[in-house]
Amino acid sequence: MRVRNQNDAADVFEVSDSSLVMVQEEESKVLLRCLPIIPSFTHFTLHKANGSAPSPHLNFSLDPKKGIEIQNPRPSDSGEYVCSVRVNEAWRNSPVFSITIKKKVRFPPAVFVEVDECIRVVGEKLQLTCNTTNPDHSIKIQWQNSNKQILKDKIRVKKTGDVVEMESVVTLPHVNMSNAGNLTCIATNRAGKTFSIISLRIAEEPFVSLKPMKPKGLNGTVELMEGETLELMVEVDAYPTIQDGRWSTPRPTNSSTYTETLSTIHRSYRQIASLIIKRIRADESGWYSFNARGANIYATTFFKIYVSHVSQPSPDLWTSRIFLTIVIATTVTGTLFFTLLGVCVYRCKQTPKYEIRWKIIEVSDGNNYTYIDPTQLPYNSEWEFPRDRLTFGQVLGSGAFGKVMEATAYGLEKDDCVTQVAVKMLKSSAHSEEKEALMCELKILSHLGSHTNIVNLLGACTHGGPVLLITEFCSHGDLLNLLRRKAPYFMTSAFYTQEFSHIYKNLVHNHKRCNHQHSYLDMQQGQRSRDWTQGEKSGEAGDPLALSLDDLMRFSVHVAQGMDFLASKNCIHRDVAARNVLVSDSLVAKICDFGLARDIMSDSNYVVRGNARLPVKWMSPESIFACLYTVQSDVWSYGILLWEIFSLGRSPYPDVVVDAQFYKMIRCGYHMSQPEFAPDEMYKIMKMCWSLEPTSRPTFHKLVQIITSLHPDTSERDPKADFPSKPEVSPSPEVFIESCNSSSPTVPRSSDSSLSHPKPRLIAHGPPTLQKLNVELQDMREELELLKTQHKREIKLLMNELDEEKKLRLSLQLEVERLKKHMSK
Repeated sequence: MRVRNQNDAADVFEVSDSSLVMVQEEESKVLLRCLPIIPSFTHFTLHKANGSAPSPHLNFSLDPKKGIEIQNPRPSDSGEYVCSVRVNEAWRNSPVFSITIKKKVRFPPAVFVEVDECIRVVGEKLQLTCNTTNPDHSIKIQWQNSNKQILKDKIRVKKTGDVVEMESVVTLPHVNMSNAGNLTCIATNRAGKTFSIISLRIAEEPFVSLKPMKPKGLNGTVELMEGETLELMVEVDAYPTIQDGRWSTPRPTNSSTYTETLSTIHRSYRQIASLIIKRIRADESGWYSFNARGANIYATTFFKIYVSHVSQPSPDLWTSRIFLTIVIATTVTGTLFFTLLGVCVYRCKQTPKYEIRWKIIEVSDGNNYTYIDPTQLPYNSEWEFPRDRLTFGQVLGSGAFGKVMEATAYGLEKDDCVTQVAVKMLKSSAHSEEKEALMCELKILSHLGSHTNIVNLLGACTHGGPVLLITEFCSHGDLLNLLRRKAPYFMTSAFYTQEFSHIYKNLVHNHKRCNHQHSYLDMQQGQRSRDWTQGEKSGEAGDPLALSLDDLMRFSVHVAQGMDFLASKNCIHRDVAARNVLVSDSLVAKICDFGLARDIMSDSNYVVRGNARLPVKWMSPESIFACLYTVQSDVWSYGILLWEIFSLGRSPYPDVVVDAQFYKMIRCGYHMSQPEFAPDEMYKIMKMCWSLEPTSRPTFHKLVQIITSLHPDTSERDPKADFPSKPEVSPSPEVFIESCNSSSPTVPRSSDSSLSHPKPRLIAHGPPTLQKLNVELQDMREELELLKTQHKREIKLLMNELDEEKKLRLSLQLEVERLKKHMSK
């Protein structure tokens, strides 16, 4: 029915009663039937009832013959609206339209029941509960029996935040045999319906039923040899659940070889009783039984066990020449076999098992602390993310047991949001230790929380498939390869870039080849922010790929901030290095641990020490020699990382082989020379981190303050201050070892006031001298020659091992021939 508006300028609008109050779902259409009926109107439009304009994103069309149609409204568009026209220089409004836009329900509701099977005796009471959730109250829940009849239930509704929780309880006060069958809980919303089924069994009286499961099909008779393992298993189906279940044996049992268990099948009334006897003896033959006792009901099942003696060899076989020959040949072959087996076992034991490097500690009195078992940390199910909303891309990193893949997550932050992420997962070759380690890594990341300078956890998938860790995606990959990739572009003049590129050409090429298995792939470059401590990148004039000294300082403070956060959470990293720092598209450095996604077996940075592969060149003396890992040992590793940054990705101790001499140098306090591109202040900070006394090293909080104070002032720029004019050079390893043998070397201590409080110096940009480049080029050549020498040495060792194996095989063959000749005589 159409009516004339009498509230404002009579006979201006014609409206429909049915459209004054409207409730619609988002992404639908809303038609306001306000039709101007006066011929002299102008400027037909839509306003809110309070006179304000509609939201800018509100899309609507005006038609004086149909009204105003709103397309794809959102829940935020709910409110009161009026139609307006201009008549004789005055605005006239229609009656108020009340519009409510509900959020669209995109998924059917989830249904939860407590059990899959239920048993009752005739006349007993049955009460079952079904729970479901939905974004709003537009949900229906009900119970059906096997005949599709709707059962009477009680509904409880509770709203928690943005979620409506609904509980349905169905009660049968006195069950009978007709109630047996399937009871189905069905929940329905606008997106569809889901259901869960409970199987209801009705018994006339309490019962106990025993069904042998092992052995099967032998009528309870088992035959086995002496020394074998006897395993018996019985399925117990009883209501009420049995009060006692025991095995009876013909002889007293030995507790070291006898195991008896009774376990309940998940979400069921059934139980499994098992008996295992290892190394059974012949005198243990006889009748075995399992006895179950319920409510005034008893049941027993029997097994007849025959155990046969192991036959002994006849004594006259030992006098046989043929048998003696076989025994000797078998002994020689067995000796060779077990020798080779021992070598394989030794090498297998030498192969280190994977463990997560990050450790959570609990500090007690004084400086004592203990590691917290990460398996005991809680895991919050709120991190769960549906795995069907992940679309995988290319592999970012790969190791022996795991890999990291680029992926796209739909609805990670909001329902309509698409996020680029990195997903860590296990390979099919992973063992139970690696699976447990990945779950521990998930618990540690969720325990730590979020920080700008660590690779943060975004979600996880732990149900319905392999465990997946969803983390932030860093498009520039790891810091080590970024530094090596950008090293030729670090200069500002075209001449200098050309000269410098010859030095790094072979180094960058070789590292691309050897690090392919455990580094991030090169991604597209993104936009960068404007904060020096948060990722500013001003860019070089004419070269957007170039890195500046400001960038190196920024990476340094980012890693220090991330480590300061880990230290505040009592977390020890134990592998601080440029390869374990990722760089986001805005040049923000984020600490991570590749862990399973790095193949340490083929990574030369990890050296076998004891029964593990360790990053020795990054480790502090107390970690190398006493296996002691603390926050102070992470500070030492951070000093090595600073050396990597300001040498543009060179390997630490470039001319030193990890051997007994190397360990002696570290114990005596050897320091690497000042990197070519490190300001004097940064080198002083490195030496502070390399103090032999752990308590003399600065904290990460102090390091953040010191490095932040070195922010360059562009208004007082000194071109000569870009690189140290006279970099401090450490003595060669040979000279240092000789001086260490003759007397105790003087090691810089952090108590030196010049080291504890370095004075900020202005840092500017400018090319180093050609002489320094020639020195750098000579260092690269020497490093290449050293690699060639190491490869020759490894090839020689392999050849020697092959010669030893050939000699052993030849000696065994000669021994067999000698025994054959002796037997023939």
